Amino acid sequence: MARTLAVVGAGVSGLAAARAAALRGMHVTVFEAADRAGGCLSRTDLGGFLPGGADDGAEASLNRRPEARDLIESLSLVPVFPSRQHGSRLVTPAGTAPIPAGTLMGVPADAESLRGVLSDRGVERVAAETLTPPVDGDVSCGEFLAARLGDEFVDRIVDPLVGGVYAGRCRELSLEATIPALLPAARQGTSVLDTVRSVLRSRARTAGADIPGAGRTQSGTRAPDEEPPPVFLSLAGGMNRIVPALVADLEARGASMRWREPVRAVAARGLVQTEGGAEEFDSVIVALPAWAARSVLVEGDPQAAGGLGGLLDGIDYATSAVVTAVLRDRDAPLEGSGFLVPPALGGLVKASTFSSNKWPWMAEALPDDHRVVRVSVGRRGDEEWTGLDDEALVQRAFAEWQGLTGYDGDLLHAEVKRWVRALPQYGPGHAQRVAQIDAAASRLPGIHLAGSYLDGVGVPACIGRAALTVDRLTAA
Repeated sequence: MARTLAVVGAGVSGLAAARAAALRGMHVTVFEAADRAGGCLSRTDLGGFLPGGADDGAEASLNRRPEARDLIESLSLVPVFPSRQHGSRLVTPAGTAPIPAGTLMGVPADAESLRGVLSDRGVERVAAETLTPPVDGDVSCGEFLAARLGDEFVDRIVDPLVGGVYAGRCRELSLEATIPALLPAARQGTSVLDTVRSVLRSRARTAGADIPGAGRTQSGTRAPDEEPPPVFLSLAGGMNRIVPALVADLEARGASMRWREPVRAVAARGLVQTEGGAEEFDSVIVALPAWAARSVLVEGDPQAAGGLGGLLDGIDYATSAVVTAVLRDRDAPLEGSGFLVPPALGGLVKASTFSSNKWPWMAEALPDDHRVVRVSVGRRGDEEWTGLDDEALVQRAFAEWQGLTGYDGDLLHAEVKRWVRALPQYGPGHAQRVAQIDAAASRLPGIHLAGSYLDGVGVPACIGRAALTVDRLTAA
């Protein structure tokens, strides 16, 4: 008899786990408290300006990681890639400057690549890297790099690049989780700059090797006159299009999708409690944020889940918002693909994507002279803006955005999507905490965990963790 599996949560982690299990012949039931699937993959039609849809949550996936690429292919979807005609910039005290090339999350192989973003003194400080004693375990990404390469470098470059991914601050984030390639330099006391040179040389030798048609020579390396593969991928209509494709695939495989049915408690040995009563399954995958997973597990069995609950409590979250606007050019069109703002410069806006410049499919779907931009608001510890209503938030964010860009076009439509406690913060020692969480969960028979708070916040990492969870479930 086929095994039965309950998946609690229909975000991308839950849907990917449900599909992986269904492919192995399990009878799958997905419980979702909302009336839609997708979690942070969310769709808007921007007031009718984009009837085919666009993202107001996560808008892309890393192309070099195979998990999302493989899933998209298996669902018979067609990936799209960003335009190469536009670049992103960093806001500096002197204006905006191109994001330096030849870096690893902003960390350079050559300090000269940072000129124009840092002051002359800042560039000299990076070039004169200060070696620090070897450390045991994990360290703060920002504090380690500040000691090595200087505060100005961290505040102007690393914080907007690394901290922006988590809506956090890099001095509070794990080096192992954010830039793991640099961890050996921290543990061995060796040069960060030398490490980046080595990593970038290795990538140059093998770039494109795992991407069909990405300019490979017979030896497997990219020809020197060919462009590297795109960094990101998405789908026409937005990354959110993977969600209905996953739901349709699950339903075709006989999965039961239980919308608007919140789970109150999950107990060991596969007991799931909803408002309608208790149901038993052979296994349960809890694919919720850490704080929500803690709630259902402790409610299900306070004593058995006590230790696990404390570990889940230790994962902090940030609240953010995306303001998406439709604009119309007057004189000068909007140039570039967006910008990042260092927290040290203050202000409400942390980043902006000029979406219709970045994604050719979107530009083609819009009327002439129309633009779509996304403005990101909110970092950990900066939540004053949450008291604003949507209208006031749009006014403040757009006024600040105009001041940073100088763009004077017309604002035709704007909307706000708030992501409350949506981005987990990977503090120093995060990998060790995850190992402890997995060990504690393994002591609850029939219960398994997935979600962005574990092995990575991006779409590929969520899909990868979902597959790993199903592997562990079937092995058990």
